[in-house]
Amino acid sequence: MKHYLRMELKRAFWNRRLLPALIFGFGLSVWHCFAYIVPLRGWIFAGVYPLSAYNRWLGGEYYSLQSTLFYLLVPIVCALPYGDSWLCDCAGSIGGQAVIRGGKRPFVQTKLLVSFLTGALIAVLPLLFDFALTSAMLPAIVPKAGLGLSPISTKSLLGDLFYAKPFWYVLVYLGINGLFFGSLNTLSIAAGLFTANRYMAILTPFFCYMALHCAGTTIQRFELCPSGFLRPCQQFITTWVILGAEVMGIWSFGVFAAFRYIREEHGMR
Repeated sequence: MKHYLRMELKRAFWNRRLLPALIFGFGLSVWHCFAYIVPLRGWIFAGVYPLSAYNRWLGGEYYSLQSTLFYLLVPIVCALPYGDSWLCDCAGSIGGQAVIRGGKRPFVQTKLLVSFLTGALIAVLPLLFDFALTSAMLPAIVPKAGLGLSPISTKSLLGDLFYAKPFWYVLVYLGINGLFFGSLNTLSIAAGLFTANRYMAILTPFFCYMALHCAGTTIQRFELCPSGFLRPCQQFITTWVILGAEVMGIWSFGVFAAFRYIREEHGMR
């Protein structure tokens, strides 16, 4: 499996489609900075309570166009570099040779792991960059719960941590984003095991993401909507149980699809 992992990591991160995916996230961050953060710098010397970077970075607010676009399209962007790799292997000789020499199980497991890592990286790096860029423009003042300047309440997920140690809150929430979007990205590999359509494989994480959003808004259980609760500003407040259940559900589908495919007696397809 180590040989597979080394090979697949090289294919994932030395990929001509990885750069456009990262450019999308970093480009939104730079756009957000010039359109939304730079005009706010005048507040620093206005003689009023200064705005904090913790409440104004891309993940700290939910009313800018850039934030909405990022949390709408990030599942597609995460799947672009590596989501159709299984189908590419089916069309070529790489996958067939790998399966013959090392077996299906380690090959499919490596595919799922590398898909998780690429999804987490593409989702987290632009957010981390935006937080650093915003902190360079605005002071990173520790938020005060009684001022009402932050959308996060003490009843929110990790709300107490946000007001006690906001920097650690940001890091933990970035980890949550990486875990969720990385897990979601594995669905592209799972879908690729059963479809010959590359676009369907790449779009499967987005369809699942939107299905959860539509289900939550339809039954008015907004805590089920990942597009809201994954934002560090927590547009929708969820619970650890719901977050864990959705992540486990996504992984369960991916693992079930992979093991069902492994048990079948045929080649790559």
